[in-house]
Amino acid sequence: MDISNEKKGVGRPKSDNPKMKFDLRLKTSTIVDIELICEELNMTPSLFVQTILENETEKYKKLFKI
Repeated sequence: MDISNEKKGVGRPKSDNPKMKFDLRLKTSTIVDIELICEELNMTPSLFVQTILENETEKYKKLFKI
């Protein structure tokens, strides 16, 4: 018996794997900067970039009224 509180077909579609691979190519200097910042923050580069993208995405969604 599947006990789920989720309503099917409501909201954004869900993925079986919520973390999807994203190919991002950056300049070497940018990568070095990210690694230096991450060392200071004691976090992984992946988590750092993910956090920035999540925060900035909201700003652009509001700007473009998405």
